[in-house]
Amino acid sequence: MVIGALAAVAAWSTGHLFTSEPEEGEIVKTFLRHETGALITMIVMVLGAALRVYLVVTKKEESSLKWLVFALYFLGFATVSYTGLMGGVMVYSFMLGS
Repeated sequence: MVIGALAAVAAWSTGHLFTSEPEEGEIVKTFLRHETGALITMIVMVLGAALRVYLVVTKKEESSLKWLVFALYFLGFATVSYTGLMGGVMVYSFMLGS
């Protein structure tokens, strides 16, 4: 999960640094949803991985905090799915990148 969290940071960073934002049309809303979803995914995954590492290092893996980690990972699953959907809409509905 640590590697996944680092990959989320890399994905958000490269998207944020190397992608130009569309300036007009319906695609702007979709782009902003995609960008926001990516940011939320990155934050959630980093928090989940950090909490999981903390629980392992302090040998508190069986505490009730493990359910918070599970909830964060599930939220990360949902946000990355939504972000991917918005990316697909941009590519297939608006022909972005073609």
